[in-house]
Amino acid sequence: MSQQRFHVFHPQQRNRPPNSFYTLAENEPFRIFFPLGMLLGIIGIALWPLHYAGVIETYPLASHLRLMIHGFLGSFVIGFLFTAGPRLLSCPQPNGSIIEGLLIVSILQSVFAFLHPIAADALFLFQLSAVLFLGLVGFKHRSDLPPPGFILGIAGLLSALVGAVLMLMTDLGKGGSLGYQLSRILLFQAFPVLPIIGIGAFFFPKLTKDKNPQDLPVSRYPSKQWLVRASYAATAAFAFGFSVYLEIKGNHQFAYLLRAATLATYLCLETPLLIRSRGDSSQRLHLIACSIAIVSSFAAIAFYPAQKTAWLHGFFICGLSGAIVLVATRVVFGHSGRPLLALASRKPLLWGILFLAIAASARVFADFRPDIRITHYLYAATFWLVVAAVWLSKVAPKVRFEEPEEPSNPLAPPRPR
Repeated sequence: MSQQRFHVFHPQQRNRPPNSFYTLAENEPFRIFFPLGMLLGIIGIALWPLHYAGVIETYPLASHLRLMIHGFLGSFVIGFLFTAGPRLLSCPQPNGSIIEGLLIVSILQSVFAFLHPIAADALFLFQLSAVLFLGLVGFKHRSDLPPPGFILGIAGLLSALVGAVLMLMTDLGKGGSLGYQLSRILLFQAFPVLPIIGIGAFFFPKLTKDKNPQDLPVSRYPSKQWLVRASYAATAAFAFGFSVYLEIKGNHQFAYLLRAATLATYLCLETPLLIRSRGDSSQRLHLIACSIAIVSSFAAIAFYPAQKTAWLHGFFICGLSGAIVLVATRVVFGHSGRPLLALASRKPLLWGILFLAIAASARVFADFRPDIRITHYLYAATFWLVVAAVWLSKVAPKVRFEEPEEPSNPLAPPRPR
């Protein structure tokens, strides 16, 4: 795989110690973006207990939304894409100046989430544009195609881009009610869920050690197998988009039933979660719990539209956060040469998904019982914060360690992606 850099924005190269953390983070950006994302998520969730305790007087909804979407989700998306993307495309990596720039933007937009929401939205739009531009440059220099499911990841990023534009227009008083509604759907539904199921189609089999139909032979141009799998992803993206159109037109129930059916069908067809395995089942159980939370949350909105926000939190807390915690843990331990820790983390991760399921249940139940709503909000926040704090203290420190190099063997087969 080529290790040259394509020089975008900053052509100069700076000499760094080969084993420094800076060099590791430049080559594998998850090392800085994963811990940053979890830290920003902790801040975003902690706003609510602090508000109800009287420490923060201002209602923190605007800051909370931006910290969780721009900061928490955005950081994990960037960390994953800029680590896995060059490997999957067999393309050059962006240089350290670009990674530094994206990191600075992430920090600034999180600060402005408190000080100036319009500036935060503008920075997020700039960051998304930069990510998509760099993706196009990498795709141009590719030696391989990405897994077919990544079409859904691209659809999620494009949804976020359009949603960010509409959000900024709404901030400036030009979006109107339609723009506001569409921005919420694209940013808070399409952006989180489409990359999860699309990337999951490629990554989940690696966790469950099952056959991976998305891991195809290296080719710069699409094969028949690739086109078939890509057609599944494209159909799912189209069906999700059509459900958005139906919701905008007022056909709420059918829109969310279609959305749930689309997600369930793609997960069943393209992931191995329904296949029995003789090996350890903890990773599979974790992913099944996340998948059920994702699909059931969207299906429930069809029948309980008044509690839409609550059900979406069920998706965020258990489905999205649960998948992020599992994937991030395996990425960190795998890239730090800690296979024994990866094995030992299976049971703690099951406790983590259980805590997240309790948090999601508390948050959903709160909107059905207004008399005890705040108490259950605090329960949900506490359980989520416990999981995040444990991850930040036990997993995040391992990003400092480099994966040991394997002994050179010219007869050994090439390493799989």
